[in-house]
Amino acid sequence: MTNPLAAIKDLPAVAPAARLWRSLKERFSPAPIDTVDSLRTFLEERAALIAQKCAIDYCRGKTGLASYALFTEKPFLDALDICRWETFVTVLGDLLIIAEGSLRQHVIDAQQPRLGEALVGLYSEVLGRMPLPTHRAQGWGDAIASFALRLKEASHAEPRQALDVADHSAKRLFDTLPIHSRYRELDEEVVYGAVRFRMIAVSQEMQRRIAAEDLAGKLTA
Repeated sequence: MTNPLAAIKDLPAVAPAARLWRSLKERFSPAPIDTVDSLRTFLEERAALIAQKCAIDYCRGKTGLASYALFTEKPFLDALDICRWETFVTVLGDLLIIAEGSLRQHVIDAQQPRLGEALVGLYSEVLGRMPLPTHRAQGWGDAIASFALRLKEASHAEPRQALDVADHSAKRLFDTLPIHSRYRELDEEVVYGAVRFRMIAVSQEMQRRIAAEDLAGKLTA
């Protein structure tokens, strides 16, 4: 009879290798974005990454060694949360606008409004699943309305690329950074550059992985 304890004992040695293998597989052979769920997950995760990294990296770089003390101060952390949330919802919308540009060529003219409705619904669904932050007790209604308007305008123009929308997200980040405006006024291009870089990287990843024809059909079904 096989001793079950032997298998359990081997788990700690196997688990790190398994995690490394999964990580390498996801990096070099990532799953296609071919369902509405996978698109939502991808955009939600990447929007959070951009908002988090750009805000925190700037604040740490700006304050240097003092950042260790600053990141323990509640007023600063509260302001940082506002910045990350507001940047997240803005980046999420801009990434959906980029996605719309990839999907529309696989949709006939009569289905274009349906595609727009589906993407607005996706945006609303992501926000609806999130806990409301303290500064957003009134909800995300204004953000959803603003995104719906921007998406409608974008759908009547040439498909938007990352550089076409990145500055919109960058401005929201820059305006809400928890560093006084007089200390960051010379850093605008640095902040905008960081957002552009990450938006381009995410856009390129999305273009590689998205199964646009299948996904467009599912969104407009």
